[in-house]
Amino acid sequence: MALSSSTANQIARNRFAIAGAKTYAARLPPDAKAAASSLEKREAMIATLNAQQEAIKTEMKKVTLALQAEMAAAAAERQKIIRLAEAIFGVRAPEIAQFRPTVEARTAK
Repeated sequence: MALSSSTANQIARNRFAIAGAKTYAARLPPDAKAAASSLEKREAMIATLNAQQEAIKTEMKKVTLALQAEMAAAAAERQKIIRLAEAIFGVRAPEIAQFRPTVEARTAK
């Protein structure tokens, strides 16, 4: 969220500079008018990109939640298989090692 706040602050600062350049256009040199025009275009692009970034963040949150749910379901299925194998072969049977990674098999003994 810090990045969004920083982007929002920069957009606000850009808008103040553009407004100031327009207000005092008669007193400022032509370079300032050109810079304000360029800044206005950049500010519009920044606002567009920021909106796109926020949409992507929202989508990423949805994908992350779906991934976490699938991983939790997979972990439950894996545990079910191991518990069924333990019920058939016994908790300390050598066959049980085939159902777990080496480290997990060592800690289960």
